[in-house]
Amino acid sequence: MIGETLEMVITLAFLFPIFMVCLVRVLWWTVAGDIDVAPGILAMIMIIVAFAFAAGTKNPVGQGATIIATLSLMVMFPFASNYLDRHDLREINAEHIDRAFLELSLHPDNFPAWFKLCDSLFQAGYHGHAIALGEQTINRLPVERDPFKNVSLRDMYLSEERMIKQWRVDSRDPKRHKPVACPKCGAMNQPGTINCVKCGIPYLLLLSRKIGTRSRAFTKLVIGWALISAIIPLAAFWGTIAGGPGLFMGIFVGLLILGGVLYWIFRDPSGQPERFTPFS
Repeated sequence: MIGETLEMVITLAFLFPIFMVCLVRVLWWTVAGDIDVAPGILAMIMIIVAFAFAAGTKNPVGQGATIIATLSLMVMFPFASNYLDRHDLREINAEHIDRAFLELSLHPDNFPAWFKLCDSLFQAGYHGHAIALGEQTINRLPVERDPFKNVSLRDMYLSEERMIKQWRVDSRDPKRHKPVACPKCGAMNQPGTINCVKCGIPYLLLLSRKIGTRSRAFTKLVIGWALISAIIPLAAFWGTIAGGPGLFMGIFVGLLILGGVLYWIFRDPSGQPERFTPFS
């Protein structure tokens, strides 16, 4: 009896700091408003349940898997921070696209706004559309030279023209040059069009506005971690009770689901490239 009590005390002394750090971290995110209240409460409940399971189980495999699942929150944090930073950049870029569309709706011959739109579309991953629109804009620039300055309007945008040519060289992924589906009617639009060929709406603008808020992105991360923290112990538990082929099947299914969750969390719906070179 004394031995079991001592073992429980040692187990709690080992587990409590691990789970408490994770719990306080999620509580801080919730209070600071980085995540919504509901996902924050869900994550804290998952941590408490995991702590109760780890403290109460006699199965070392299940206990270890639960600890690993909880610590995955800390391991995921650097990746989550990078993901949120990229999300912030996409959100800012979406605002640039919005302003460029507004300016062009008022002044269709505003060439700087066209090039800004091309730049923002390229950053958003729509390489084919950015290149096609950029080339169309370059071709619309007057080439007549000013008799006093001996330069044409096209000469004033040589840096933009060189950049678009460089985009053409660097952007070799055919997926980034495919037609884009209109979010309203589903019609496919070839690169170089900004209004849907079927319904006429500015579909690229609507697609850029689909970028969610930072809070929603953080919520997605928390829900994904909650799923991971449940998958790892369940896979380990299944492997211990199944044995034999069931062990490998449990590991395979667990890894498959885990990979799907990670893809759902970190996939980039906008197709934003890893790097880009803006005009300015």
